[in-house]
Amino acid sequence: MYIPIVSFFIPLIPYVAERLLRISLPFGVKIMIALALFMHTAGGIMRWYWTPFLLYDKAAHFVSGMAVGLVILVFFLFLDLHGVRFKRSTVLIGIFLLMAFFGGVWKIGEVYSDITHHTTFDDGLPDLIGDDICHTLGSVAAVVVSWLYFLTIPEGNGLSSLLRRNKHG
Repeated sequence: MYIPIVSFFIPLIPYVAERLLRISLPFGVKIMIALALFMHTAGGIMRWYWTPFLLYDKAAHFVSGMAVGLVILVFFLFLDLHGVRFKRSTVLIGIFLLMAFFGGVWKIGEVYSDITHHTTFDDGLPDLIGDDICHTLGSVAAVVVSWLYFLTIPEGNGLSSLLRRNKHG
């Protein structure tokens, strides 16, 4: 029961961060975080990962890849807000590479859990490859969305202009 309870509170972190930092995250970031957590939590609770609906796992990895990619974007925007500047192309490459790293760590965690706790998260090499393809496609989607965000930045403004400053806390 602790997983659903924790998963309920994790999507609140971006709202709390916005309030404390007096910023607004780019549209879609909070939605993607909540959707990714919902899909993983509900998929486990409802056993959707282990039903004939085999594409559920792949869809969850795609959504999670995109959500984590957007969180990485916010990390770069926050660095820019505090004076650590990166070129736009560096941010886009960084999103992709960091997401590949986090995706690999996630798969290692699944295999480790299967070995040490006798879970069934990893269903062999085809599952591993399919999951990697889907979270890679999700990270590519996050890169595309980030690039589209960058197109909205007025000339002469930094990346952190995507984090709108709120006057009221």
